Amino acid sequence: MGTQTYRARLILYSSVLMLFLIGTLVYSYSYTRSIILEESERNLTHTVRLLQSQIESERNELLRYAGIVSDDLRIQEYMFVVVRVGSDNEPLLKLYERLFGWLPIDRRVIISDKGKVLVGAQYQDLAGWVSKHRDRVSEKVFYFEGELGLELVAVAPIIYQGEQLGLMAVSRTLNRAWLQQKRQNSGGHVFIEKDGKITISTLGDTSRSDFEINDGRLHLGDDTYRVNPMELPGLDESMPHMWYGVSETGIVQTLHKHGQFTLMLVVIGGLAIFAVGLMIFRNFNRPLSRLITLTEEITEGRLPVMVKSEAQNEIDVLANKFADMLQALREKQTEIDRVHKQLEKSAITDTLTGLYNRRHLQEIFPKLRSQAQRDWRCLSVILCDLDFFKKINDQYGHLAGDHCLVHFSKLLKQHSRSNDFLYRIGGEEFVILSICKDTDGSVAIADKLRMACADSPVVYRGKNIPVTVSCGVSFSTPDDPHDTALQRLLSRADKALYQAKAEGRNRVCVYQHSDEVEAPPSAQQA
Repeated sequence: MGTQTYRARLILYSSVLMLFLIGTLVYSYSYTRSIILEESERNLTHTVRLLQSQIESERNELLRYAGIVSDDLRIQEYMFVVVRVGSDNEPLLKLYERLFGWLPIDRRVIISDKGKVLVGAQYQDLAGWVSKHRDRVSEKVFYFEGELGLELVAVAPIIYQGEQLGLMAVSRTLNRAWLQQKRQNSGGHVFIEKDGKITISTLGDTSRSDFEINDGRLHLGDDTYRVNPMELPGLDESMPHMWYGVSETGIVQTLHKHGQFTLMLVVIGGLAIFAVGLMIFRNFNRPLSRLITLTEEITEGRLPVMVKSEAQNEIDVLANKFADMLQALREKQTEIDRVHKQLEKSAITDTLTGLYNRRHLQEIFPKLRSQAQRDWRCLSVILCDLDFFKKINDQYGHLAGDHCLVHFSKLLKQHSRSNDFLYRIGGEEFVILSICKDTDGSVAIADKLRMACADSPVVYRGKNIPVTVSCGVSFSTPDDPHDTALQRLLSRADKALYQAKAEGRNRVCVYQHSDEVEAPPSAQQA
């Protein structure tokens, strides 16, 4: 009778462990599958936004190229001679090639105010369209479908002595090479489609393939892609449309392999449990009860410490293996906790400078405000903006600009107090949030930082880049509503910063509550 009871209990406990293993693996598979699909969808949406932002940057860059040419005085003078005096346009063409042939564009045309093509006559399709619509496209960026396919075109007027002489148009072709560059940056595939047909894509030979979307999915042969449209400003319904997609087939295949692996683990685990049960049958009660207790603690989310013993039999070996498994789980949990902390840190940290970002500012501000009110201290914001930062980018390049931002962030850390919170809230704007005894302390910090910045030029590739900073200081008041206190504090600092800019930059200004002047949108452009 006792033997039968022990056998029944062994079968019961083995079954419990089997169900626990199966349930854990099935739950792990289901949860992993859900996470992968959700992350795939979020990544698709995020990547589409990122690509749209990159295209918007290209639009602005192309418009800047057109402006560089149209604002050149020599081009304007030659244009005047050709258009108003009636001279030959060959010198104008040579002048353009000599001065601006280096521009990274695909096609360019210069058209007079009468519609005559002066430069770029070989590009008849582009020149004809710009000439025909010259009254509508001045100083704009638009999409054009020409002989080379879909093109991004920027147009700027050429004005000399207050008189518009014509238009300068530059274009960039959205061809296969352009699409491949976007694919390398994103990892997915880009499609250009018109009238339900693929005109060009990063998949190779898919031209003229049907482009039919069902429930956000595109079927091409044996493959299925999750696709999202890319909203491109200025692209009307008659023009081709751009889409971005990732292979759903590859994701499904990965999940299928993961499911097979999970099933294999279930089978192996079941066999192992059965074998172990047979081995420990003769010496069952005490060690197995101990293992069951440990298993119950694991299911409750605890990872107890199990001391290994000298192996005398199979039960002891199993117990030692279980101890190794617990140790591995603890080590893995420690690694997960470490990665989780790193993810939390990256979510509130600016990747370039290592300073906190706006999200951390919004999270910490209510706590600091309550602390300041409780201790009868001042809560201040110092809003710093690098002077003429756009000129630095234009003259030395964006890498030099990034170098300046990193240099200034180091100055922030060197000349601030240990209990100050330092932020980069966008572009060349930085914030120091601090609790101080009185207003003079924050003003002193701002002025110390300003002088340190002026005395420490940035060294980039052997060149000294002088950098100065303007600062606006404001202080939180007790009567500010709780839900808008941060917004008001930043707005006051922004007004003080605008005053510092207006007074010549490289200075510190403190917000005065009697000052109600609103800073125009252009105040932060420098």
